[in-house]
Amino acid sequence: MSNSRRIGVLVSGQSRGTNFQAILDSIAGDNLHARVALLIATSENHGAVARARDAHIKTLILPPDGLEREEWDHRVADALYEEGVSVVVLAGYLRYVTHVLLEAFPRRVLNVHPSLLPAFGGQGMFGTRVHRAVLEHGCKVSGCTVHLVDERYDTGPILAQACVPVDDDDTPDSLAMRVQNEEHRLYPQCIEWVLHDQVRIEGRRVRKNNL
Repeated sequence: MSNSRRIGVLVSGQSRGTNFQAILDSIAGDNLHARVALLIATSENHGAVARARDAHIKTLILPPDGLEREEWDHRVADALYEEGVSVVVLAGYLRYVTHVLLEAFPRRVLNVHPSLLPAFGGQGMFGTRVHRAVLEHGCKVSGCTVHLVDERYDTGPILAQACVPVDDDDTPDSLAMRVQNEEHRLYPQCIEWVLHDQVRIEGRRVRKNNL
């Protein structure tokens, strides 16, 4: 794989791991010039764990029980460093990211959120909760946001956003499917940008470099 760099992926909880799979598919399709060097999961139950093992990707199960958040992030950072990771990708990761990991990978930790931030973000806003809130507020459009991670939930500089219409007969599940399709398209693209230094940060604004 030419001109590729190593990424690390963090997951938690028990979701299906579809964003992780979208990253693998984008790499296989030569759209994302990267290699997943390590998947770190809080338990065996996340769908990404089985996907990683099927793809022969090194996997570390690191339960957070009994560890302070900073200590857990220290262990994560050490494991990522050992694998030569340069960009950290959150893919179905709901834990708070402390300064420890952010300082280890400054402006190199990415997340995707299933709404058009800053709307419907913040602690506790994930998955179906987000889509239900969008419908309850009567929004006519929704979408997803890829952003750099900072020390607050869903407030880091925005790399890119994609919109989808909200239909009158939408349910949280039907809306989630359309939003997720955009996540799968947009997230690998933004990882490519950051991984290959194609963006610069000016205050809170992210700009593409002239290549």
